Amino acid sequence: MAIFIPMNTKNGNGHLFTEQLRAVADPTRRRILKMLGEKGHCSIGESTGLCARDIEAKIKLSQPTISHHMKILADAGLVTGQRRGQWMWYRRDDTAVRQMTKRFREEL
Repeated sequence: MAIFIPMNTKNGNGHLFTEQLRAVADPTRRRILKMLGEKGHCSIGESTGLCARDIEAKIKLSQPTISHHMKILADAGLVTGQRRGQWMWYRRDDTAVRQMTKRFREEL
């Protein structure tokens, strides 16, 4: 069974919105986004976000699998990543998440 998601390009970012919907369709990625929104859980001392190792420990998936999920979320514009020494540190882009949920409500 195929699922058709029409792309509304009237504001020029229909492709991005479709990518965001695909990204959050996966329960693991929704869980990661929720964790990234919580404060004070980062093992490298940041007040927000998580390093990749924290995500691996909480989700209990391998590093390559976590990297795959993070790439999809980053390509959809929902998270940002930054190298901190030997660690990759990720933060949720709350503005992008709010815009996505607003657009979702408008289109339904």
